Amino acid sequence: MAGRNSHLSNASIFFSLFIVSVVVFLWPKSDTAKISMLFQATFQRFLAIGRDAGTPSDRLRPDSKDTFSRSEYTQLWKDYKNVYAQLMAVHDENERLAKLRTGLPQLSAEGLVPAQITGTVGNYSHEVIIDKGSIASIRPGQYVLSEQHDSVVGVVSDVSEAAAKIRLLTDTRQTLEIHIRRDGTDKNIDAMMVGNGDGTCSIPLIEIHQKVLEGDTVYAAAVPGILPAPLVVGEITDVRTDDKEPLLLKITVRLAEDMTRLDHVSVIVVNKTLLIKG
Repeated sequence: MAGRNSHLSNASIFFSLFIVSVVVFLWPKSDTAKISMLFQATFQRFLAIGRDAGTPSDRLRPDSKDTFSRSEYTQLWKDYKNVYAQLMAVHDENERLAKLRTGLPQLSAEGLVPAQITGTVGNYSHEVIIDKGSIASIRPGQYVLSEQHDSVVGVVSDVSEAAAKIRLLTDTRQTLEIHIRRDGTDKNIDAMMVGNGDGTCSIPLIEIHQKVLEGDTVYAAAVPGILPAPLVVGEITDVRTDDKEPLLLKITVRLAEDMTRLDHVSVIVVNKTLLIKG
């Protein structure tokens, strides 16, 4: 039919292209090179678009600021691994301390009287005044804790109806029965601690064979009716032989609480219902 369009079959198209490719393959190389150069010159602008875009990795060169040498990479890798190891060590230590804390008796809030420090005695003679007194069941000899209830900071020395005087542990007249304990051991060294008047305390009369070390923890010893369980006081920062008594040690304690920053405290006033079994 005259109006019918003619169509080539797939086989005819394939056979035609095959014949053309054979002819081009057998064509003299000098002529095909000229054709290739003519094609490149004609379509150079369009071919350059793909090259300019490139991939990020294609644009990097050995002298690029975005690349790292092998030694730099190794150093970064070591730094990362070391930081990760330190993080895991801190995580493990926190878990250990959490388990230890839950196994210790804690002070009940019902046995504590919170108070605010309203002033000092004299030119800061390591005694402070709080705004609670005998009306709040506060009595001389009761132990005073930090605001967080996690450290002993002093002892009630005098009381009126509406106020009380607290003698801090750093006062040279204040003594405290304590235990020295090294982390990882179950041995306590019993002793007495006295204030130095300079923000630190000392532990006298410890014989050199006790082998007390810097970093050992100092706890206030439990006292029936006053402190139901040992509570941290500070850390030993210096141990040396006493110049006057070579068989004794001279021990310095840094308190866990900064006495110059105290603003609020709590006084232990109950002697029977203080323990909560964790």
